[in-house]
Amino acid sequence: MTHARSIVSFVLGVIALVGGAYAQTSNPILPHADPFITFDPVTRDGQYVLTTTGRDIILWSGPTPATAATNSHVVFTPKDGMTQTWSPTVWKMDGHWWIYFTAQMPGEKHKIYVLRSDTDDVVGTYTFKGALETGRQSIDPSLLVVGKLRYLMYVTVDSGANQIWIRRLKGPMQFEGEAALIADPEAPWEKGAGSSKNYPVDEGPTALYHAGKTFIVFSASDTASPRYCLGLLELQGRDPMLRANWKKTPQPVFAWSPENSIYGPGRGTFARAKDGSFWLLYAAKTTDAENAARRETRAQRFLWHSDGTPDFGAPEKDGPIKP
Repeated sequence: MTHARSIVSFVLGVIALVGGAYAQTSNPILPHADPFITFDPVTRDGQYVLTTTGRDIILWSGPTPATAATNSHVVFTPKDGMTQTWSPTVWKMDGHWWIYFTAQMPGEKHKIYVLRSDTDDVVGTYTFKGALETGRQSIDPSLLVVGKLRYLMYVTVDSGANQIWIRRLKGPMQFEGEAALIADPEAPWEKGAGSSKNYPVDEGPTALYHAGKTFIVFSASDTASPRYCLGLLELQGRDPMLRANWKKTPQPVFAWSPENSIYGPGRGTFARAKDGSFWLLYAAKTTDAENAARRETRAQRFLWHSDGTPDFGAPEKDGPIKP
C-alpha cells in the first residue's frame, strides 16, 4: 500500500469512527478486520448493518453492501478491564437484536459475550448480558439456522489448533445439549503451507444459504499468514451436529492474489443486494508480511457455480468497486 493511500484509508476510517457519514465506493471500505454484515428491513427502504473488530463495538449502516460503512453507531464500550473485543456478529431473534462477540476479562481466558438490544432498533441502545459459557476458551461466535433450529458456531483455541464447534441454542443465552466438533485443520492449506506462520487454523465460521443448500464459509491457515484463505463446508445431511454430514472442499474457495496485491483474505461475510446481486465482504491486506497487521475490509460481488456452490473468484484490486 502506498503512503498516500494509507493516509486516505486512515482518514476515511476516522470519519466513520466519529460518526460522520460517507458513502465509500472504493476498496478497502473500512480499515478494520473481521467484518460481519446483515440486513435490517425495518427502516425505510432497509439498511445494511456492518460490524468489525475494534476496541468498541460499532455498527455501521448504509443503503447497499458496498456502502454499509456510511454511518457509524457505537453500541458498546468495554469496561471493567475488558480487552480484545473481537469478531462481533449481530442477529435478530425473539424480538431483539443480539450481538455475540469475543472478549477477555482480566485474569480470564477468551469467552463469548452477549449484548441485547433494548428495542427493535438495530443501531439503538444495548444491554450487556454477560458471558455465554462454552466451558472452553472460545472465539468467533456466529449463528447457523437449519430448519427451525438455531445453532451457535464458535472456535476453540485451547487444543493446539483452532477448531470449529457447533451447539444447539435453546434461546439466545441458553444452550441445549452438548457441543460437536465439525471442522478442524487437516490439509496443508489449513496449516499455513507456503508460509513460516504455520499454526493450524479453522476459524471465523459464517453461514451461507442458497437454493436450498446450507454452507459454512470459514477462514483457514494461520491468521498472520499471507496464505490465510477461505474454505467451505457443505451440509449434506439433515443433522448439522454430525461431522460426517459436512463436506469440506479439498482446496480453498478464496485465496491470495499476488497479481492484485491482495494477501491473506479471510473472515468472509455475505449479503444480497436489493438488485439481487450477491456480495462477499472480507478482510485482507496489501502486503505479504507474515503478521496480522493492516487487515482491512473489502467488498466485491460473487456468483454461483452450476453445482450450487459459491464462486467467489479472486480478490479484486483495491480501487473503485465494480458495479
